[in-house]
Amino acid sequence: MSGKAGSYFRRRKRRWSRKSRSRRLFYLSLVVLLTSGLLFWNWITAVPHHAAQMLPDILPARSEFYRFTLRQVIPGVALPAAVGEKNEKVPGVELRPLSTALHPYRILATQIPYLAEAGEQPQALVQFVSRETEAAPGNLMPQILLPDKGMVIVYHAHTTESFLPTSGEKFTEDLAQTVVRLGSEVARLLREEHAIPVVHSREIHDLPRSTAYEVALSTVRELLEAHPDALLLLDLHRDGVDRKISTTLLGGQSAGRILFVVGSRHPGWQRNFAKALFLHETLEEIAPGLSRGVRERPFSFNQHLHPGSLLIEIGGHENSLAEALRAVPYLVRALAKLYSEMDERAFSE
Repeated sequence: MSGKAGSYFRRRKRRWSRKSRSRRLFYLSLVVLLTSGLLFWNWITAVPHHAAQMLPDILPARSEFYRFTLRQVIPGVALPAAVGEKNEKVPGVELRPLSTALHPYRILATQIPYLAEAGEQPQALVQFVSRETEAAPGNLMPQILLPDKGMVIVYHAHTTESFLPTSGEKFTEDLAQTVVRLGSEVARLLREEHAIPVVHSREIHDLPRSTAYEVALSTVRELLEAHPDALLLLDLHRDGVDRKISTTLLGGQSAGRILFVVGSRHPGWQRNFAKALFLHETLEEIAPGLSRGVRERPFSFNQHLHPGSLLIEIGGHENSLAEALRAVPYLVRALAKLYSEMDERAFSE
């Protein structure tokens, strides 16, 4: 009996020993994991702190350190600096805050042409640059210098862009429901109200859409050859952003907001930028909040052909054609002022 009892307790002891060893290994592993986690946390929180101490004027906060680091390795993360954008309140519309500069969509949109038109864009920003800013490298096409006042040319790289509430689709070949209708109204008002000569091209360039700017290039060259005295070259679009971004109030009625886009991938792009900035500031005086600002993008948009070339977005696909048209008279007033002051301001220097 005592032998059986002794054998029983020896077996129990071995089992408890194995359990104790397993517990010890478990607790030891837990301690190692917790210690490693604490060390890693201390490291990632210390890096921005030390970096901020080394560069106090450049990296005032941890988020700035991450932005600074990404700018060194990802082209396009160095987006325009914000000076603020006004968002008008529209009945029944809840405005959302600005997206962060490092939103994945925003980074991709700077790298892939036309991606921004596939979904929601980040809010437009206004960037102020000096005339001494070094020109961005890129397109090797020569700049065409125009000495005197002359024609205003209006065309559309994305000719089939339409307005969803009006046409029922984002793109249509019925040009009466597309941005061509906006171009016709801009041309009419410039002629009739300001006696400014205008030529308006209704040529379709975006079938297929992926080659629109390449196809439009030949049209622009032909227009400039036919009108070598052209002073302004306007490429009119509508944007593809959410209605909350592209809508404001004018005289108590909803209207499409206006965005100016400048391509910086060519020498002398600052001359285009200066004109866009003038139009933005003029609209701020005429109708505060109507302009969404000026956006500089690392593309050409065929703006390398002319120092007065501007890409203008009027409203968005979620606006009606009528809402976009309400913004046109204000834009025309700003364009007429720019046209009349071209000799007084050194836009082409």
